[in-house]
Amino acid sequence: MNQPDSWNYEHFDSEAQRLYEAGDFDQALGLLKEALARYPDSIELLVSLGYTRLAREEYAWARAAFEEVLRLDPEHEEALAGQGDVLLKLGERASAFLLFEALVALGYDQDVELMLCVGRSLLREGLLRRAERFFRLALAADPESADAALDLAFTFYREGDSEGALYWSREAVRRDPGFGEARALYGNVLYERGDFRAALAQLETIPAPDVSDPAVAWRIIELKRRLRDLPADAEELGPYLLALEKLTPDPTPEERLLAELEAGASGLSPWPGAGQLDLFGRPPAVAEAAAEGEVHRVRAPNGIVYEGDWDGIVRAMRNGSDRPGASLSDFMRDEAMRLRALTGLPVSWQTARAFLEDSARVGALEIER
Repeated sequence: MNQPDSWNYEHFDSEAQRLYEAGDFDQALGLLKEALARYPDSIELLVSLGYTRLAREEYAWARAAFEEVLRLDPEHEEALAGQGDVLLKLGERASAFLLFEALVALGYDQDVELMLCVGRSLLREGLLRRAERFFRLALAADPESADAALDLAFTFYREGDSEGALYWSREAVRRDPGFGEARALYGNVLYERGDFRAALAQLETIPAPDVSDPAVAWRIIELKRRLRDLPADAEELGPYLLALEKLTPDPTPEERLLAELEAGASGLSPWPGAGQLDLFGRPPAVAEAAAEGEVHRVRAPNGIVYEGDWDGIVRAMRNGSDRPGASLSDFMRDEAMRLRALTGLPVSWQTARAFLEDSARVGALEIER
């Protein structure tokens, strides 16, 4: 990347952060390397480098970047938080906890965003009680923080505490009535408790263009049809069906070819569905799988139907996801956690069969055979 010679380190850092926030970690990393060649002692650039390396899961490199920042400024709050996150990823939990507690001792417990950042790092690693502590510190610093309330709600979800999840998701909505993520979680807690009308009342306040997760769009459609006895092609469902279609686009020809190659290698057959307006109808006829043994058929929210044994179906779903390199157990675990956060219902991930059956139970897919 060749940037204007007139750029100082702030210009580089600002552009790198823009690329980072856009998810373009490769370009951000290239820009930061160029910037650090000119400004090797810039703390701001080194911090950005550490977080970019962390986002790319290059933990050793991220650690080195944060260590250099802390050598230059031992009390740099963003480096302490970033290094703590890296140490959690590397399994050095005790050292990570010391860094996080150092932030509190230095007075950064009044920094809401920093406390939320630490709490989310802990939450990602399943350290729920410690995450709760930092979310409560954020809330103490700003009692009206909708983000802190929502993070507490997610934490209680992960703990299986529906009462706590209900209270804090409702509080997040009270603090920010336009907070779509809070509405989604609150609605899903209500759904879990069997209060379907109240759940729909919350979920349908989210404008269809603002729905960012296909599971939420699916649930809104499901509840509207169930409670209002709507046909699959009802005009009222149109915006959410469109949102669902955008969130789960049909695979490109290249993606279909790769899926077919993978299917051939695994003895599994992926079958295209009939489109989003047929999500709630019966599937089109498909050929019988030739593989021996018990054959199952699963329809995903994007309309694609998979056939094969339980493990083969999950493997094909994994290969078509944004994490094709993940192990099957990691893929199932992460998806189970995501569905639990969205629906409030537990999803097993120890076996492929349990994972698929529980995913169907919470409305994330349909098992047709």
